[in-house]
Amino acid sequence: MSNSKHWFLTISGGAGGDPGSMRAGVDLALAAGAFGQEVTLVFSGHALNLLAQHPPAQEPLYRLLGSLPYYDIDHVFALSEPDQSGAFRNDLSILPLNPRQWCEMMSGADIAVNY
Repeated sequence: MSNSKHWFLTISGGAGGDPGSMRAGVDLALAAGAFGQEVTLVFSGHALNLLAQHPPAQEPLYRLLGSLPYYDIDHVFALSEPDQSGAFRNDLSILPLNPRQWCEMMSGADIAVNY
């Protein structure tokens, strides 16, 4: 029996774009990845700024996201409008996601957490 779980983490930062909340979500994703768990990481709302080509105000967190592939998190998802996809950073594999896909992916996860 495998000890591996599929984690589905959505990071939005809440109504005000709380950097502490976003940091907690990224930390959980990195910890799960470090322990061999399968992680699906989705950014939405204010957290989409962390996927922008230029660092936002939360620059340390922006740089930390560059380490995701070292934790076997090879793709991240952006729950956003299709026209925003050209504005994403190029050091990560960022895939667009619509609300229907988000629901389907979340329903297949063992653990789902929203930040």
